[in-house]
Amino acid sequence: DKTRLTIISTKFLGDVAAIDFWVARLLGELSRWASRRPADSLQAALFLDEADIYLPALSKPATKEPMLDLLKRARSAGLGVFLATQSPGDLDYRCRDNIQTWFVGRVAERTAVEKMKPLLSECRTRVDAKLAQAKTGEFFKIQAGDAIELKAHPSLMKTRQLAEDEILTAARERAVGG
Repeated sequence: DKTRLTIISTKFLGDVAAIDFWVARLLGELSRWASRRPADSLQAALFLDEADIYLPALSKPATKEPMLDLLKRARSAGLGVFLATQSPGDLDYRCRDNIQTWFVGRVAERTAVEKMKPLLSECRTRVDAKLAQAKTGEFFKIQAGDAIELKAHPSLMKTRQLAEDEILTAARERAVGG
């Protein structure tokens, strides 16, 4: 058995409003799925890059309420939600209670660290001063008041961003090949 993987690129959906609408619908469907299928173990995982776009602190895009709702329901349904952002301080603070584990890397700007004070203040050890000195691949795992230093090893797999034509070609090949 192979683990099924679906990668969705919103790049082709058009303007920001169209992307927000589509992602909001996806989040709503996942939330409904989660409420119908409670589970003790992990059934699926959702990874969202640039998550501060979908769950910003200051504005209210169409994705914000569905994201907050999904974060409330996901754990009891065995749905892991991974939010990646280069600006964790820009996430809506209301989501903090529904996120159990944070991986925080280098945060060099003082204002960004200040925005993260509510999260960092829960740590038994001070990490705010260490964030600016973190090197590439160095993170802090913040969970239940603990902050554990982690060092990532370089991946054995080369990663790079695909050009639009490469994404379309890969999608066509997958559609034909099944």
